[in-house]
Formats: sequence, structure tokens, C-alpha cells
Amino acid sequence: MEANVLTTGLLAKTKPEVIDSLNNGQGTFLYNHNIKEVKVIADKEGGIEITTDAERATGTMFQYDSVRVEYPKTADNIFSTLLTARYPAKTESKLVNEYQSAMLGLLAESAKSPYENFLKDRLAIREMVDADCETYNIPMDL
Repeated sequence: MEANVLTTGLLAKTKPEVIDSLNNGQGTFLYNHNIKEVKVIADKEGGIEITTDAERATGTMFQYDSVRVEYPKTADNIFSTLLTARYPAKTESKLVNEYQSAMLGLLAESAKSPYENFLKDRLAIREMVDADCETYNIPMDL
């Protein structure tokens, strides 16, 4: 079984690099995405709580998601790695089967929604990856 390469909800004091090389000699890198600045409350023991209450906030940090991507460094590889991490093949297959069953009237119409949501998310992921790769001069493929 493949190790999970996606980590969500990470926090950093400084804004992470979108493309962060692991310098391991194998071309592996982290694709950091969904980066946003958040207000936080830090307690004396080092715990951190994200807050929307500006008056209680003791500072700001950057919250983001990160996926480990193996060589090659291309938009297609980043996209497929991230998509597979978010939606493993079994999950995608289940969504397709339920959608097709709903299309045939074997399941309720509402069974279509999860697959339709997956397709919308897939498009959003593709747009995000393509925009970042254009910014960082990463080719579409080799």
C-alpha cells in the first residue's frame, strides 16, 4: 500500500514556497498549495489555535496543504499526484459506478452529486496546478 503523500492543514510561521525541493538527489519535491494567512492564538504551552476573532489573535501564520511529488517536475505529474492523493482509484471508481447507477435509475438522482462534485474539484485542481506551474516555469510534460 502506498504511503499517503498528502498532508492538509499545515501551519508555518513564514509563507512556504509553492515548489520546495527535498534535495534528495531523486528530483522529489513538495507542492505546497491552498496557502492562506490565518489569525492564531498561541498559548503558553506552545499550542496554536486558528481563530477568526481579530481581538483575541496573538499573531498570524500560514496554513497550507502539501503533497510529495516524485520526479519529473511537470504540471501533469503534480496534477496526477495530487488528484490520486485526494481521490484514490477505488474512490473515483466508486463515484463513477454510483453515478452510472443513478443514470440508469438504479439509484436515486442524488447519487450523481458526489461524482459531479469530484469533477468540479478535479477541474479546480487542474486550474490551480496549471496556474502555479506557469508562474514557476514548470513545463506541462516532458
